[in-house]
Amino acid sequence: MGEEILAEGEPGIHVVYVASAVVRLTRTESSGRDTDIRVCEPGDFIAEYSIALGGNYAHGACAGASSELVHFKAAALRALADKCPQLQRNLLTISARHLLEAFDGIAGDRLHTAAHRVAIFLLRQCPEATFQATFHLPYKKQILPGKLGLGPEALSRAFAALARCGVDVKGRTVRIANVALLRQVC
Repeated sequence: MGEEILAEGEPGIHVVYVASAVVRLTRTESSGRDTDIRVCEPGDFIAEYSIALGGNYAHGACAGASSELVHFKAAALRALADKCPQLQRNLLTISARHLLEAFDGIAGDRLHTAAHRVAIFLLRQCPEATFQATFHLPYKKQILPGKLGLGPEALSRAFAALARCGVDVKGRTVRIANVALLRQVC
């Protein structure tokens, strides 16, 4: 876990496809502190912008767990896209999806508290029309803050706040005593 895949600021020569597990995208601020900006899951592409823009990687990427990845040379994809309109459309679709996800992330940051974001995520893991729920988090706790746009401390505080609504988190196991009560938080 944590193996570097791409380094922020290095030449963007590859586009990476995530075949299995998760990959954390990170940005480093001037103080040297890293923050997660996105968690990529199977089926996601990383650094596809390098096909059109070239330049350096705008973020780092590291494996969140044992990952299977496919590396494509950006220049080769660019040459192929020049000849194949369907590939151009597919790349545009991928980039548009990433843009919309970024908009959702910005809106979530501005509209919802950390507890609210965690509650929304937990409710999405619950089966429909259930009073109580028990499930395992799909990510390790080190990855979940990045998925939700939170710092690790904010995730811990959110879990503590949601405990008052009947949410109990032990390791990766989540028990929700009253799903309807948790929905009221949202």
